[in-house]
Amino acid sequence: MKISVQDTTRISLMAALSFVGGMIAIPVGPVPVTLQTLFVLLSGFILSVPAAFLSQLLHLLLVLLVKGFQTTMSPSFGFLIGFILSATLIAWLRENKKMENLSLLAIIGTVVIYLVGTPYMAFILNVVLESHLSLLQILMSGVILFLPGDIIKGIIAVMTVKSLVGKRIKVA
Repeated sequence: MKISVQDTTRISLMAALSFVGGMIAIPVGPVPVTLQTLFVLLSGFILSVPAAFLSQLLHLLLVLLVKGFQTTMSPSFGFLIGFILSATLIAWLRENKKMENLSLLAIIGTVVIYLVGTPYMAFILNVVLESHLSLLQILMSGVILFLPGDIIKGIIAVMTVKSLVGKRIKVA
């Protein structure tokens, strides 16, 4: 796999935006509301499959370097892993013409994030931290609370890409 200078720049930019998006956080429970999901979706929308994967892997590595390895014991760490899978899957579906509907891709990408992040969060909260939360409490604090914001971030990501395409800016 050969990565061009332009790809390296895009990978680095999306990783940096995802990282900074995580620093803009509103604490609402065990996992804060951040802008990371917006940049994960954009990574999948505008980058090639390998570049989307690398951008979110680099994001994860930046988090580990800055916040330390103990971050893996955070209830939100599973969502970072989900970001890698989400961006990669979105890019793969888009590149292989399996799906071109950006709104549907945003929904699929968000679901992937929840499917990976929520069980990890439940494990950390209930097993490691011994919180003994019910399934409903886990879903409320890790999914339902975030749905309105994730819908808005999905809409913003779709509108951003459509705006870029309208301006004839090349999207991978």
